[in-house]
Amino acid sequence: GCVTCLDHDEHYILTFPNGYGRSILTVPWIELGGECSISCSKTGYNASIVFHTKPFYGGKKHRITAEIFSPNDKKPFCSIEGEWNGVMYAKYSTGENAVFIDTKKMPTIKKKVRKLEDQDDFESRCLWKDVTYNLKIRDIDAATAAKH
Repeated sequence: GCVTCLDHDEHYILTFPNGYGRSILTVPWIELGGECSISCSKTGYNASIVFHTKPFYGGKKHRITAEIFSPNDKKPFCSIEGEWNGVMYAKYSTGENAVFIDTKKMPTIKKKVRKLEDQDDFESRCLWKDVTYNLKIRDIDAATAAKH
């Protein structure tokens, strides 16, 4: 993916974790797992992120660790750990420890999406509208047909 910060004219290239459907026979939940990266060619800053999957026995869900690197540095200036859907803590190379982010305290921002009739044929919501509609009305056969 690519994220552009317009205020700073910075472009970040990022990779995404895998998503896993867990406990499909009991109470289902989604788990993220795998290694990801974020890098900015303008500043040279980059980060390595690991979404840890829960062990079969014990362990915690939604764990994440990350390291943030300055340009051309092999040693991170900041390490992060916590839960990707909760609180993450930062440990800086200076020895300082702090809350990096508390996702539960972040405001929810509604997406801005153009109306379906204003979208091109291959924009996501337009392309998948029949699948989405049929899933909402619980017509799995029609949703599957629309997907094909």
